[in-house]
Amino acid sequence: MQDFVYVKNDFLIPLEDDIKMLEKPNEDEFLISNDKNQKAQIYAPEINFYLKNSKDSILKKSKNVSKLYEARLIAYDLGLDLEQVKEVGKNIILVDIKEEISDFLKSKDFKVLSFKNDEIISIFGSIGELCAIVKKDNEEIELDFDILLFNKNLEQVRQDFIRQSGCFDIGSFKDNEELFEFLNQKTPKYHYKTYITYDFNICQYHQRRSEHCAKCAEICPTTAILKDDEKRELEFSQIDCLGCGGCISICPSGSLDYAPMPRNSFFEIASLYKGHKIVIIPKKMPLENLELNLKEDILPLMIEGEKWLSNMHFLTLLQNSGANLVFYTDFISKGSNEAINLLNTVFERKFNKKAIFVAKDKKELENALEQLEFIEGLSFELHSNFLTSRELFAKRLEHLIADDDLGKVESGEWLRYGQVLVNPDTCTLCLSCVGACNVGALIADSKENALKFNPSLCTTCGYCEVSCAEKDTLKLVRSGIELNKDYFKYHTLAKDELFACIECGKEFATKKAVEKIANIMKSKFNGDENKIKTLYCCAECKAKVMIKTMMI
Repeated sequence: MQDFVYVKNDFLIPLEDDIKMLEKPNEDEFLISNDKNQKAQIYAPEINFYLKNSKDSILKKSKNVSKLYEARLIAYDLGLDLEQVKEVGKNIILVDIKEEISDFLKSKDFKVLSFKNDEIISIFGSIGELCAIVKKDNEEIELDFDILLFNKNLEQVRQDFIRQSGCFDIGSFKDNEELFEFLNQKTPKYHYKTYITYDFNICQYHQRRSEHCAKCAEICPTTAILKDDEKRELEFSQIDCLGCGGCISICPSGSLDYAPMPRNSFFEIASLYKGHKIVIIPKKMPLENLELNLKEDILPLMIEGEKWLSNMHFLTLLQNSGANLVFYTDFISKGSNEAINLLNTVFERKFNKKAIFVAKDKKELENALEQLEFIEGLSFELHSNFLTSRELFAKRLEHLIADDDLGKVESGEWLRYGQVLVNPDTCTLCLSCVGACNVGALIADSKENALKFNPSLCTTCGYCEVSCAEKDTLKLVRSGIELNKDYFKYHTLAKDELFACIECGKEFATKKAVEKIANIMKSKFNGDENKIKTLYCCAECKAKVMIKTMMI
């Protein structure tokens, strides 16, 4: 199967040799096509959209069309959105729906049960494996079924119906035939994708003694992400996931990633847009009949979904392209919105320009496109699959700010920054806080025997404060992000001298830690000099002193 095909139309230009040219659609299969009538795994409407509207020269258009094909190929090759299949039967429950629909579905070989809304106590499971607790004649019974149809127009909308996979609003279908066609697509095989990947190592919720995050479960519109508060673990149900990506844009540590365009894929695609002004276009936005004035060097970036774009994604595109950008979408997620507001604030203070224009319709898009421009001093390249999203954003923002002091931006509801304050007089450098921090904001510097903190990496989860062994010693303050170069460096919060074993001279702990333990234990040893001596010994010498004591 050849990768690229271009079906000729009114926007024909010379194209590179790796793109197959066709006079009209045929039965051959390709990977990526500019024509939805051609048999291909991926339809890329942005190709015709660009050629129809762009004012680039023919040579530029030819090169840029290859980039658009290449971007789609990278997303396909590196995407982790694996296709999955589940067996789904024809057992249907109707809730407050007319009897004629029940009769129609039965005539199509579906097994149908009808109930009133107040008879359904609860439902759980997922499509193909749903279970309902039903109250009938004062008796509660469990029913296993595959699909539930409900009426969203009722006065009291059931949130459990809306969030559960396999539950569909009957009002979404214009007639019975459209409903039947839809159900036939779901049975006997239900196809779905993996939309989320997860790294529990940097998750701010995973297996902690107390709850400090799980924002992803809070924002999820379905039951795709649930939290087990007993184990402190997140539970993912890919079959329930809509693929919206809203959880990814608000994940403070970057433990969630978008499977259709994971970070390594995103970075490779972003590199294609160097020297171009970018228009981000979610796949759902119609392009076929959109006529605009795309000035030179403006190039569309088509993405799956629209809610997953975080501050790291936006700033990467801005610095790779060297220009501000347009996000053409009819919906902005909470995480993306806060990221856009933050970057617009930084750009207005740094360049007196806007970073990201949001356009919800054609008129807003036309106005935004007129304002796109290359910004001097913006370009910067940094890609790493080893740094977290938080670290990448911090390094990119540090480079952007350079030696300027652009003031402070308060934390939002989802995008949070702050400071860790430590009392150096009571801190014993036990490093419990370092062990609690899984994003590298708190570290132990063995060369200086110091506890250090980088506020630009801190997600303000507060687990360090809970883990601190000393009373009134460590406090987290959610204060926002400071836009100066010092904010992105590690600062010393506390330091101490190392204590040398009084027997062998080996340094084994900090002076404050040894003195604290000694002050607690001395009174319990009733003046026994040998036992007191062990308090100032390393582990090896401590054992030797105790053995000598026993032999006397």
